[in-house]
Amino acid sequence: MPTTFNHITVPSQDLKAAIAFYSGIGMQLIEHEPQHHAHFENKEHEVIFTAYYNPKLPEQPVTVYFETDGIEVFELRFRESVLIPTIYRDWGGKDLTLRDPDGNNVVLYQKDTPTTVTPWQK
Repeated sequence: MPTTFNHITVPSQDLKAAIAFYSGIGMQLIEHEPQHHAHFENKEHEVIFTAYYNPKLPEQPVTVYFETDGIEVFELRFRESVLIPTIYRDWGGKDLTLRDPDGNNVVLYQKDTPTTVTPWQK
């Protein structure tokens, strides 16, 4: 039986700030339960992404990747959150690493062409 991907979660001590951040990178808020979780959806990819309330964050930050086609816009919009500026990669694309309000790493990547294959897709 194949396994179907359902969703991914990141911890958050401030769901209001998480909602503002993740909405700002293009995720659509579909459900918010204060002091518990905020569910987001990206209909293009049929993925559910959740920020869940956790008063104690893990020692190591969580890292999540999102594909985009407007990396330069995000680098300007989230200037104060940039952890690693846009880097061009030898696989035929570029990525930008942001830090969300809870310290989680958010890597936005952009392929040079629609047929570019990232190393993790090989």
